[in-house]
Amino acid sequence: MYNAENYIGNCIESLLQQNLAEQDYEIIIMDDGSSDNSITIVRNYAERFNNIRLYTEANAGAYSTRNKLLKLAKGDYIYNLDSDDYIIHNSLGNLLKIAQEKKLDIIGFKTKETLLLDQTKLNESIEDCKIKISTGREFVSDNRNLRHEIWWYFIRKDFIENNKMSFNNNEYNADVIFTLEALLEANKVGYMPIQIHRYVQTPNSLMRSSKFDILVKRISYFQMMILNKSKLINEVKSKYAPNEDRLISNLMYRRDIFTFFNILNLCRNPFSVKYIKRHIESYKTVDAYPLYNFIGKEYNTIIYRTLIFIVNRPFLIYPVLRLKNSFIKPKL
Repeated sequence: MYNAENYIGNCIESLLQQNLAEQDYEIIIMDDGSSDNSITIVRNYAERFNNIRLYTEANAGAYSTRNKLLKLAKGDYIYNLDSDDYIIHNSLGNLLKIAQEKKLDIIGFKTKETLLLDQTKLNESIEDCKIKISTGREFVSDNRNLRHEIWWYFIRKDFIENNKMSFNNNEYNADVIFTLEALLEANKVGYMPIQIHRYVQTPNSLMRSSKFDILVKRISYFQMMILNKSKLINEVKSKYAPNEDRLISNLMYRRDIFTFFNILNLCRNPFSVKYIKRHIESYKTVDAYPLYNFIGKEYNTIIYRTLIFIVNRPFLIYPVLRLKNSFIKPKL
C-alpha cells in the first residue's frame, strides 16, 4: 500500500464482506511509506477486526514488500490484491472450498476493469460456474492472451515454498515472472470464467503516469521484464521443445507484444537514438529481437503490419529518430 487513502477502505471492505469466518482468514497489509491518511484508515480497521494486521516500512519497493508478505502469510492459500482494487462480496469461501477439495496449486478467475468502487455483486452464481482443471503448462498453452498479474489467482503457500518462489527485483513487473514460473511448475490449476476481481482504473497509477522520470523507470523495468521473460522462454525451449510448441509460441507472442510497445514508447518520447539503440541491442542478446511472433489474428492489420516491418529494421528507425531529435531535443 502506498498513498491509497481513496481506495484502501473500499479494498478492505470487500475483503471483510466474505463468506468466511473471521478466524479462518487473515488480511495482511504492508504500508510502503505512505504520506497520506492510508495508515490511519487501516489502523482503524485493525482495531475492530482481529484478522487484519498492518506492517510498515519506508519505500522498500513493491517486490520487497511482496516477498515480505509471502513470508508473513500463515494461510494455506495466498491471494495478492492491490490496495486500489477490490473483489466481489461473498466469494472467498466458495473459491477456497473448491481449491481445497480439488487440491489445486492455483485457482484463477476473471477480472473486470472499472472506474467504480461499488461493483461488488455477481450476475451469476459461483456454484453454477464450471471450473476447468489442467496442468499449468496446459493452461499457458490454451491461453494465448494470458494475464501476468498476480490478482487473478490464489496460490497454495506450500507450493510457493516447495518451489522456492519469490518476486524478482522489478518494481513494476515482478508479477510477470512469478506468475509464469508458478504456472510452469503447477500440476493442478483450476480456472473459473467468472469476474471475481475488480481492476480499478485509477488516474494516478504509475503505469499510466505521463511524467518523464516515471516513464523512464517504467520503460527500464519493462526492458528488465522482457529480458527476464526471454531467458525463461529460452530455458523452456531447451527443456520442452518440440513437445510444447504451442506453449512456447504463446510465451513468445506475449513477450513480443511487450517488446513491440516498449520500442514504440521509446520512439515516440524524447529519447536519443543512442538510448533506443541500447535497448534494442539488449533484446538481441536474448533472441527477443527482431520480433517474429507479434503479428497474429489480434494485430493482423495494415497499420500493425507496417509498424512491425519498420520496428524490425533499425536502418529505417534510426534516420527518422535522428530527424525527430533535430526538432525535439532528447531528454535522455
